[in-house]
Amino acid sequence: MSATGVEAANWRGQWLRVLPGLVLGGVFLALLWNTVDMARVAALMARATWPPLVLALLAYALDFVLRAARFRFLLDPAGGRGLTLKATVAPFIASFGISDVLPLRLGDVFRVWWFHRRFGLPAGLVVAAMIVERVLDLVAILVIGGVALWLVDAPLPHEAMMRLRFAAGVVVLLSIGVLAVPALAARTAGSLARRYPHRLIARAAEAARSVAEAVRAIGEVRRMARMLLLSIGLWLLESLVMIGAWLSLGGAADAWLKPLTAFAVATLGTLVPALPGHFGSFEVFGVLVFVALGIPAEPATATILVAHLVLWLPTALFGIGWLLLMRGRLAQRQPTAPSAHAA
Repeated sequence: MSATGVEAANWRGQWLRVLPGLVLGGVFLALLWNTVDMARVAALMARATWPPLVLALLAYALDFVLRAARFRFLLDPAGGRGLTLKATVAPFIASFGISDVLPLRLGDVFRVWWFHRRFGLPAGLVVAAMIVERVLDLVAILVIGGVALWLVDAPLPHEAMMRLRFAAGVVVLLSIGVLAVPALAARTAGSLARRYPHRLIARAAEAARSVAEAVRAIGEVRRMARMLLLSIGLWLLESLVMIGAWLSLGGAADAWLKPLTAFAVATLGTLVPALPGHFGSFEVFGVLVFVALGIPAEPATATILVAHLVLWLPTALFGIGWLLLMRGRLAQRQPTAPSAHAA
């Protein structure tokens, strides 16, 4: 195949990866538009009060600083690579802003490139740290969502609610088990791949092995437990954005478990392909949970949209602004760490 043909194939492959998110995100937003009174939603959003949202923004800012500190630790647990928190925070947040604006998780690509080029860190190390970060985040949000489902008061039939709670408890235990015994998870996945030679199972087994190797790199179980507790704390901080949106629109303070549950499920819903910034999937899953918990569709949609804007706009603006400020240096950055670090 010619170079032109390869480029065309790569271009088509990239569009095929983007297309499901564009289609599903558009379908999700169209579903909301056609089933919810958006004029009433807009009127509710216009009456949002600022104090809860300001407090939510402060919690969100602290959340990102602590997330950057966690990532720095995953990259340099012994502190011997000269990677400081000050040097980590800005590009870390910018990577999220890039993914919030552009498709294909280009912010992740940028993060690997930046920390490899700027600090001479092995690209594999950065990728492994990001894998552990995502695994910790997934387990943490599953824990929060599972606990919230057990505690929240829902108008669903008791039997249906107990089934949901039981399923959530099983998922939480399994996810924690992956962190506690990653080698067992990798062996189990490998055994399934050998027994059922299917491409999807083979990919899942390879992903499990990658996660297991990255998780083992953290070290002892006690350290992993501390990292998981920190991750749960980070997601609780971020959930204050949804709770803040709920309060700003007149939601009852004593019903805070409802926006917490909606936040957890909406965040898990972003695993479904959607538009950049997770627009579409976040809204639909969050509204569905609110409605299941007895909240009318219009206040539910207004709460979700206010929370999503607060979650999306700061990182998107920061990412764009930081890249504009750094554009003159990006092409000139050279590794400042000793070359041994790249080995």
